[in-house]
Amino acid sequence: MNSIYGLAGSFIGIFVPIYFLSRNISVGNVFLFYLVYSLGVLVFFFLANEIVQLIGLRKTSLVGYPILFLYYFLVYTINKYATPIYIIALISALQTSLYWFPLHIWITNISTKEKMGDGLGKFFAFPKALQIFAPAVGGFVAVFFGFKDLFILAGVVYFISIIPLLFLPEFPYRSRLNLGKIVDLIKGYSKYFWADTIENLREDAEGIVWPIFVYLSFKSVLSIGYIGTLGSIGSALFIFFVGKYSDKSDRKKMMAGGAIIIAAIWFTRFFVTSPIVSYATTLAVGFFEALILIPLNSVVYNTAKVEGGAQFILFREFAVVAGRIFLYTIALLLIYNIRYVFILPALVGLYFIYLSRKNLEVRET
Repeated sequence: MNSIYGLAGSFIGIFVPIYFLSRNISVGNVFLFYLVYSLGVLVFFFLANEIVQLIGLRKTSLVGYPILFLYYFLVYTINKYATPIYIIALISALQTSLYWFPLHIWITNISTKEKMGDGLGKFFAFPKALQIFAPAVGGFVAVFFGFKDLFILAGVVYFISIIPLLFLPEFPYRSRLNLGKIVDLIKGYSKYFWADTIENLREDAEGIVWPIFVYLSFKSVLSIGYIGTLGSIGSALFIFFVGKYSDKSDRKKMMAGGAIIIAAIWFTRFFVTSPIVSYATTLAVGFFEALILIPLNSVVYNTAKVEGGAQFILFREFAVVAGRIFLYTIALLLIYNIRYVFILPALVGLYFIYLSRKNLEVRET
């Protein structure tokens, strides 16, 4: 299910900000869209938990699909109906919460600590392998057939992703949320909190800010497809092997090594002046981000098993939102020279080197 869902998203997800720009939505409003979206996901995770209590994980995921199709309809018709961009962002945030909150709970409950890295390697690598060429195909469709056909293509694949979900057994889940417990987790796992904040800042810089910069620099929709495909190639090749290796190796050293390399790549990007260099750095990030992605996500699900799935997943979402809010706030302040935003993921990557030396799974006293 997740692989097909990811395939659909890879056809169109990277092109959403580009579509906004092509419809004369300002760069500032695009960054505002993602800022509102990030805040909305945090709020709607609490709502998703309540829905899960009522109807279970599988039905909660199914409820999100009509909202997903509504979101893409509003994106495509943004000029025709003039829907406020923050409304579209909130609808997307609601759908995201209804998909990812149940998925996080599933992973927490079915995973084992001994094989967490291997399992997460497969979980992340299989979708990446399936969607390697999807961004390039999406760019080709957008350029030669139009965005309408691209939205239709993604919609059909999203619809297909419902099919395996229908065959999953229902998974009842009960977990009452306690804000005091979440605050206690932030205090107890403060180093992990900052590590996840930094990593999500980097992920959104890679997934949103970087494609916007490439598009504005080279005015090519196909270029966005190429960087999406190159990132997937690097990830698909490397994530699976890092996952298998991480269960038997020092994850702290892996994270530190990944942080050093990715920080260097972001510093290099400050001087990018050609599409070829942008493609090369995207491929490099695809390879080396796995050194951070797998060990850090292993911490997430291992600790969630100890502290309680829903509580820890929501605690983690505060870290996710903190990183994204900071990123898009800085991006809005530097809107007239986006290149300077690159310094931020480079600097926080260096700070990640310090955090990676700590045992992020141990509760602080």
